[in-house]
Amino acid sequence: MSTRSASRFMTNASAVLVYLFLLLPLVIVVLFSFSDKSYFSFPPHGFSLQWYKAAWASGQFGVPALRSVVLAVLATAIATAFAIPSAMAFRRLRRGLLRDVLEFALLSPLIVPALIIGIALLYAFNRIYLMDTFTGLLISHVLLVYPFMFRALLTSVLGLPQSLLDASEMLGAQPHYTLRHVILPSLVPGIVSGAIFAFIISMDQFTVSLFVTQSEQIVLPVAIYKYLYDVNDPVVAAVSTILVVFGLLIAVIIDRLGWLKHLGSAGA
Repeated sequence: MSTRSASRFMTNASAVLVYLFLLLPLVIVVLFSFSDKSYFSFPPHGFSLQWYKAAWASGQFGVPALRSVVLAVLATAIATAFAIPSAMAFRRLRRGLLRDVLEFALLSPLIVPALIIGIALLYAFNRIYLMDTFTGLLISHVLLVYPFMFRALLTSVLGLPQSLLDASEMLGAQPHYTLRHVILPSLVPGIVSGAIFAFIISMDQFTVSLFVTQSEQIVLPVAIYKYLYDVNDPVVAAVSTILVVFGLLIAVIIDRLGWLKHLGSAGA
């Protein structure tokens, strides 16, 4: 075996081991969800769908799951609407202290621990009567996902050729026409990549959601936590498996729509 072949084999083997390491806990959870026993045993014995039926019959996950999806979609859309003009404004700023300070401020939710953000929002929402409301929950999630959208869009905006904007202006295009037909198509890679991250972060957000909700506006991660606090059975494994299948379906849809090609073209 040549040195190049040996190196390629080691690289592929290392990649396979990493994937197995990452996927093994997920596989165990999926297998556990089909167990016919109420306690964990590996390998699982028997096959049963009783925990999926129990998850549906409990009525504790349906509404929070729907609320989480709606919340993630709205938070992603609002964050995108704010991130596009912010990124375009940063394009006009010269590199310097002002730009660095503003960028640090906008990206600060990535640095500040979610626990600190949750406590701060708890005190703030109690004062303005947004505690345990969908509006308060939406504001919290927009705050958390905005840095991901802004970072992704800023990369696309900085890579936008100035010649395209100059040509559009010289040909007499109005600003709204330039935005719609020149700028936005060029920002598709950033929008897609940022939206994927933002949706996942919002769906998976637990800490901040726990602080700003009590009983009326519970999202799925909080509902799972509350269930595990009282009961320890494979129902949560069944709910987690459904989430995995949902994520795979979203990934397939994104691939079929060709959105991932935009990401590939961005890196080319």
